[in-house]
Amino acid sequence: MPNYHRLDLGLTWQRKKTEKFESSWVFSVYNVYGRENAYFIDFQQSEENPNITQAVQFAIFKAIPSVSYKFKF
Repeated sequence: MPNYHRLDLGLTWQRKKTEKFESSWVFSVYNVYGRENAYFIDFQQSEENPNITQAVQFAIFKAIPSVSYKFKF
């Protein structure tokens, strides 16, 4: 398997806290620089020469944004 690495970033925006309530927004991005990391590798025969087997890498996601809201009472 090839090396797997990614950069995840997150930012939390804390709203005003009161005696009864607390809330915040969380913004994040997984795999910020969009590297296509190998999810799995499959072995297939070459189309040009059936006697040769090739390893083919499959990746699922590039960058994934996320937004969430947290509310405590």
